[in-house]
Amino acid sequence: MACESEYEENVDNLRKLFKANNIVSFNIQHIQCSAGSSSGDNYMSVVKRIQIRGHHNCDNYRDSNFMSVIIKRQIPSLSRRQLYRCDEAFCNEIMAYNHVIPLLDRYMSESVFPKCFYAGHDDVGEIIVLEDLKEIGYRMQNRLTGLDLNFCELVMKQLAKFHAASIAAQRLDNAMFRDKCKQVCEIVYCKEAEEFYKNILETSIQESLNSLRSSNVDGCLTEPIRLIEKLQYKLFAKIQCYITNPPDHMSVMCHGDLWMNNIMFTTTSSSRDSSNKSITDDADCQQNGAKAANRVPSDVKFFDLQAMRFASPVFDILHFIYTSTKRDLRDLYTTHLLEIYALALSSNLEEQFTHSSSDLDSLRDTYSLPNITTEYYKHVLYGLAICMWILPAVTFDPNNIPNLDAISEMNRSAKEIKCTQKLTPEYHSRLRDLALEFYQNGYLNLSHIDDQ
Repeated sequence: MACESEYEENVDNLRKLFKANNIVSFNIQHIQCSAGSSSGDNYMSVVKRIQIRGHHNCDNYRDSNFMSVIIKRQIPSLSRRQLYRCDEAFCNEIMAYNHVIPLLDRYMSESVFPKCFYAGHDDVGEIIVLEDLKEIGYRMQNRLTGLDLNFCELVMKQLAKFHAASIAAQRLDNAMFRDKCKQVCEIVYCKEAEEFYKNILETSIQESLNSLRSSNVDGCLTEPIRLIEKLQYKLFAKIQCYITNPPDHMSVMCHGDLWMNNIMFTTTSSSRDSSNKSITDDADCQQNGAKAANRVPSDVKFFDLQAMRFASPVFDILHFIYTSTKRDLRDLYTTHLLEIYALALSSNLEEQFTHSSSDLDSLRDTYSLPNITTEYYKHVLYGLAICMWILPAVTFDPNNIPNLDAISEMNRSAKEIKCTQKLTPEYHSRLRDLALEFYQNGYLNLSHIDDQ
């Protein structure tokens, strides 16, 4: 029952946990532990895949059984946990799985989240045990290519389903909703984290400006650079104000960190002769772009709930669109994706308010496409900020991943942290597109931020 060293678990402790929480229904014979995510995919916790084999004791025979689960643990490095506020994030995710998700699942025909078997503490420390989405056919998509329209449409529909469940719970059981929402807290834009994340964002913007200056060979980036420089030290405070003061009339439980690393899809072949067979091969995900073009998404799950918050729904939309798509798709289909979201939200609300037409009409008016669109562009600079922040992680070189433990040991305060990742050509290309997009669409106009 040995485990790979980095992902080792005490098997006796696992047996005890699985039995106490009725996670495994058969007699365990063998447990194998391995990495639960690819290198560089997870920064705030240790993710392990636990494969369990055993049998049921029957009268005359033994039948073989197999189960695979995902376990999340705290990062061993105390300095890294303290610097990156991993303890607060892990605690928030435990509370989300124990309180928020069970409530929202009551208002969804099928959850958009993986099944959680247990979230809490064991003899070792904090632990979250989830169903292994990979085992049932879900796969991540290639960060470098970005998502195509079919995948984005499905995310918008399922995001609307999630947000509609929040709206329904808030309207139909307000006392319970408020109690459950209080169990999770803001971990990024709160006062306690302000110094750290403000520095991280401003450093990310500085790296972006350095990249843009290097790319400005024809002078077309001169004005975008000037305008972004003026925004650099204002953005965090503005976003903090937006998120910590959510509008009473238009707020939902948000995922908080919805990007490609936290989304998995099932897909089917688009070929007519494929018999619609689900694709579950590892090679079809991160490493085979050609095959990806021949797949259509059939389902999607969201995970990593460390940053769940009560805020305007457009923050989830902006977060997803500006981290998981490229400019050409945004130019052509942003309006379409907002329409998809609004229609799906309306449809899901209709299912919840079949016996209350007045409530349904009121909610449809509040969450109408014009209102969602207005809210989206009111906060569009969040898209700029989150893209500059996350883009190094989206486009990273897997052969040059920074050692966050070493960085944490050397840099004991937020002000000392500098970007140590090697920035790739894809990073510079996408950043140039982002700056031109915001400039050409007028989003960098200072009145856009000063008037709010």
